This record gives sequence, C-alpha cells and structure tokens, in this order.
Amino acid sequence: MNLSNKTYFLLILIVILAATIRLIWLDKYPSSLYSDEIDQGYNAYSLMLTGKDEHGVYMPVSLRSFGDWKPPLPSYFMIPFIRLIGLSEVSVRMPSALLGIITIILIFFLTMELFSDQEKRTKIALLSSFFLSISPWDILQSRAAMLVVTGLFFLVFGVYLFMKGLKNSKLLYLCELSFALSIYSYYGLRVVIPVILITLLFSFKKRLLGTLTHKDFLGLFILGCILLLPLLISFIKQPDVIFGRAKTVSIFYDQGINLRKWELITQDGINANPLITRLFHNNFYMYGRNILQRFLSHFDGRYLFMIGDTSQPFQIPNMGILNFTDLFFIPLGLLVIFKKNYASRWLIFCWIIAGILPSAFTFVTPSSNRTFNAIVIYSILVAVGTFYFARILSKRLLGIFVISLLYSLSFGYFLNQYFVELPINHADWWNYGWKQVVEMVKNKEDKYNNIIVPDVNGMPYIYFLFYEKYSPEEFQKRAIKTYIADRFGYEHVEGFGKYLFPNEFDWNFIKKNSLDKHALYIVPEDLAKSDTNYINAIYYPNGKIAFKIFAYE
Repeated sequence: MNLSNKTYFLLILIVILAATIRLIWLDKYPSSLYSDEIDQGYNAYSLMLTGKDEHGVYMPVSLRSFGDWKPPLPSYFMIPFIRLIGLSEVSVRMPSALLGIITIILIFFLTMELFSDQEKRTKIALLSSFFLSISPWDILQSRAAMLVVTGLFFLVFGVYLFMKGLKNSKLLYLCELSFALSIYSYYGLRVVIPVILITLLFSFKKRLLGTLTHKDFLGLFILGCILLLPLLISFIKQPDVIFGRAKTVSIFYDQGINLRKWELITQDGINANPLITRLFHNNFYMYGRNILQRFLSHFDGRYLFMIGDTSQPFQIPNMGILNFTDLFFIPLGLLVIFKKNYASRWLIFCWIIAGILPSAFTFVTPSSNRTFNAIVIYSILVAVGTFYFARILSKRLLGIFVISLLYSLSFGYFLNQYFVELPINHADWWNYGWKQVVEMVKNKEDKYNNIIVPDVNGMPYIYFLFYEKYSPEEFQKRAIKTYIADRFGYEHVEGFGKYLFPNEFDWNFIKKNSLDKHALYIVPEDLAKSDTNYINAIYYPNGKIAFKIFAYE
C-alpha cells in the first residue's frame, strides 16, 4: 500500500487531534471513576500483586467482579500502567484511551481495504478516521475504562487482518488471535464476531479457497481450539463466564412479556377464536415482536441525535450519541454504497445488524454500550456521505465549507456538554463523591469501631479498596461475601475489616432502633434528606450534597 506524504501528514494530524481529545484531563473527565471502571482497576492491582483477582481466583479468564463476570483482558492491560504510575484514575483509563486512538489509525487502513475497488479510497479512509476521532460516542467510551473499546480494537484489527490475509494466509493466524482477544474483552462481541466472521467467509470464499491450503485449514482450526479452550474449561466449571449477567438483562428473564400475553388472552374472552388467540398471543410472536422493536429502537433519531442513551453512565446531557450533522450523511453514505454496488456493501450491512443484536435481546434498550462496535460502520458511512455530497455539488469548496461549519458547530456543542455540563450538573451519573468519602474517612476511621456504608450508588466497597490501596491478599482473607445474587444478578460484599456495607438500609429505622454509638455512618443524601445533624458532608461540583456523614459519640 503506497501512500503519499500528504496522506501520512493528514493521518498524523487526525491522530494528534484524537489523542488530544482522549488524553487531556483524563483523571478529571469523567469526574469520577464509575464502579465498573474502578472494579477493573482494583482487580488489575490484585492480579499484579497476587496473581489472583479479588475473589482469589488465579489468572482468571473471567472476572467474577460483582457477579456480572467481566471479561478479563482490559484489566490485564491496566497492569503495566499501574506498575508504572500507581493505582489511579489515569492508570485505569489509559489503556482504553490509547486503544481508542490506535483504532482511529486502524479504521483508516481497514477502510482502504474495504474500498480497494474505489479510486478515491484514500480520501474516504481519511474521512473515516476523522469522523471517528470526533465522534461523541467514541470519545465518551475511550475516555472511560468500559471494556468495549478494547473489544472494538481487536475486532477492527481482526477484520483488517482477514482482508490482508486474503493475499497472505499467515496473517489469518493473527486474525484468529485478534478475534479471540476481542472475545476475552467484551461479552457482546461473542454474538457479533460469529456473524461478521460468517459474512467474511461467504463474501470472500473464492479468494480464501485460492489462498488457503489443507494445512492452513487444519492449523487455523487447531489454533482456534487452543485460544478458546480456557474459556470452555471455565464455562464447564461456571456457565456464567460466557455471557456474564446476560441472563438477568435478557428479555426472556423479564416477566413482563408473559404477563402481557396472559392479559391479551384474557381480554379476548372465552368466546374468542382459539386459533386466532394462539396465532397472536404466543411466546414466539410476543418475544419476536419485542426483539424487533428493541432492535429498531437503535435507529431512532431521538436516540442517535437528540436524547442518547439514558442509562448511567453513558448519557451526554441533551444530545445523542452521534454528532447531529451525522443525521444527513449516514443515510446518504448507505445509499451511495448500495447504489454503486461497492464490494464491501454486504459486510457493512451485516456489521450493523450484528452490532445491534447483543442489545436487541435485552430489556435495557437502546444501549450505546452493547452496540458500540457499530461506531466503525457509522463513521465509514458518514465519510462516504460527506465525500459524495461535496463531490456532487457544482461548487465543491462551498460544500466543504458547509460541511466543516456544520460539524464545527455540532462538535463544539458536544465539547461543552461533555467537559462543562456533564461534570458540573450530572456528576452523580458517574458515582461522584466516593473518592472524597474515602479521603475523609481515612482521617477519622481510627476513632470508630465500624464504618457503616449502605450498599447503594455503585458498590461502595470497591471504592474503599481502590483509594485506600487495600491489600488484595488481606481482602481475599477478610471479605464477607454470601455470593447470593440479587434480582438484577449482582452479588454484594457485606464487609471487610471495620467496614460494613448493608444491602438493606433504612436510615430512619436505624436512628430509632439500632444506632451504633461507636460507628461512623456514610449516608447518601437521598436517604437522609431531612437530617441536619451531620458532622460532615460531601458535595457535588454544583454545590448539592452527595453524602452526609453522621456520628453519635
């Protein structure tokens, strides 16, 4: 692949832009480590010091975590950074940020391969990298340690290696390794990768058969078995390691559909035609319709461009997950790709479908986290759309100016919402306050027999472990755990040392009936709104109280 100096220069500029946006103030924005981030970080710390996760499992292929069984690879990637700069916000988020930046380089080379039959592929590839670099969706995920960025990196790398492997079969071994690593990075990709892989095999079967020998087929099969063997062994011991908490967020776990079915049957009455009733009020129809509705919700313009993902912590205030201007160019890009019969059109189409499938089977939709891998295709579609929009105008410079102006306004709005509005007025979305609580408690804990913290607002025990750099070996010995999952599939730590984390906590009842005179109570504001006799308080950046601290000596 011969690229001009101008192309390399423009790609470097795009990477510098991406790196600046993703690395600057990484410890401050988002304003707090979310519970999933901090849990990965502490498990990485535990693995570094003891070779075991917080539950005492040696070199796990799945982290039990809060009972949601997180893939381990992102935590393993944190270990070198924790070793170099210590356990901190930066060391936890740095791998995700760096992989996000590298993915922007990868999408350039992937687009070059996908559009190898196009004369202007270099410009489309550069635009793909650029639009991924300024994507609000990608920036939000890359600046946080949320598993999906690591998975996306290996997915994109795997598809790129597959395309290159059509000419050099040895690269297919690396392709298989990359796909396997993506499986060890994020659960949703365990659904996405088979669909994409099947699409690749069918789309390029003639070229594969011309490239691979019988020895290659056998070698790839054996390598695949070896790479997935640890996961299979762990699955036999504990089935939850394959899909984690999927069963508790699955639509099949939700009883609402069954209740709705019986409600509709009852409304039909005893005189209704039983054939018609069974035709429209059965599990296959009800679940199928629900899955389709949830799938289509991910193409809702309000979700993509106006409201976004309303699940914590994946929401950007008052905007969607994409730049508003993408609304015009994604459909145009899709239209151009199919109208001009691009060779990659079916891979692009199937990637979008596969990317949304993991979320369509859950009752938490639309979900930007589970469908994050679709950002690659959206960026490519925007690139194609903007390129051809500018090209078909009689005054091309005017088209470029209009596109640049629109994206400058849209991206500027995002920067304000992310770096100003989110940390000031919505810090609670990221469980802000626990770091400040731990720092305050450090100076007071010797005065009390117990520190009592209600187990709400993001598994507080993990914040005490992380910010106190609590000995993993000591925690593995002293932690009080029941391993009984709640109705959402989460398991809770009841305490360690002098820290207690009651899952059922009624502050008004405790004050009247079971107050410990030698304990320090950390109570979220919404559980103690009427109390004014607190000895200290932790405040959100906007001045509102996050936690009240009580002691009765």
